[in-house]
Amino acid sequence: MAKKEAVKDAAPVKTTEEMILNFPRGKYSAIPMAAIWVKELKKREECRHMTPAELLDLAVREVLGGKVDWKDLKKAAAAAGEEAPKKAE
Repeated sequence: MAKKEAVKDAAPVKTTEEMILNFPRGKYSAIPMAAIWVKELKKREECRHMTPAELLDLAVREVLGGKVDWKDLKKAAAAAGEEAPKKAE
């Protein structure tokens, strides 16, 4: 009987709580970033079918996962003609 090769698993899925606690810029700066990102996600066609809870979860995960940064938020605000968000320190 041949040994089965170990299947390489993808990176383990982190919980939202774990991501919040390990966020390098501080958990309180992530909240306004996620709120702004939810507004941008609402405008996108691929997110129109999502519920508000799903949008918030997606935004929080993208902000805490490092996929979205202040630069992205400023670009989104500029494209929408809104005032650019100020970076919380």
